[in-house]
Amino acid sequence: MYRFYLKQGQTQFLFPVTPAKLEVKTDNHNETVSILHVGEVNILKGRGLEEIRFTALFPNRSYGFVQTENQWKAPSYYIQTLRTFQEAKMPVQLTVFRQIADGSLLFSDNKEMVLEACTMTEKGGEQGDIWADIVLKEYRRSQSIAYKPLPQNGGNGNQAVQQNVQRPAKTPDKTYEIKKGDRLWKIAKKELWDGSKYKEIAKKNNIQNPSLIYPGQILQL
Repeated sequence: MYRFYLKQGQTQFLFPVTPAKLEVKTDNHNETVSILHVGEVNILKGRGLEEIRFTALFPNRSYGFVQTENQWKAPSYYIQTLRTFQEAKMPVQLTVFRQIADGSLLFSDNKEMVLEACTMTEKGGEQGDIWADIVLKEYRRSQSIAYKPLPQNGGNGNQAVQQNVQRPAKTPDKTYEIKKGDRLWKIAKKELWDGSKYKEIAKKNNIQNPSLIYPGQILQL
């Protein structure tokens, strides 16, 4: 047995008839571009927002297959509730329970979604039953962007300002006195910010074997 719930704030309802199928779609926003002398290449980008589609039935009478928690509700209740969800400009919570015949729970989904579209259809001869094609899209919370006003003598309005903070380069000393426990790699890392420059230090100081250095020895950097 499947049970579908939709909730926003303190309002929650159980779909009276379980949808026959649930369609879940996720696209990547990859891009194909053409490069001179190379041809078409793919630019791989991040995963797009998940989209869920299903068709729900809101029956106009309490059939034997209708699921209820408290009491049967007319289609107008669900139509008005869905409209309220859309007008609130807030995400909704979709919960799907999947339970097999012996009563054990397979697994359940609980997703924060946006109610993108809801199309109501009334079919002749069905005595007031309403079919609703519902489209939900994954809700991804946006992150704030810091804005900084531009100087009064330039630009117009507030614009986002990107600040690149770089660590100032360290000016190395001209000489260094070797201490007990020092190694050339360690000295290069400490004084020149790059351990791989130990070879340059060895060459500059005519050191044939970089492993053979002595405390008190003065190095030219």
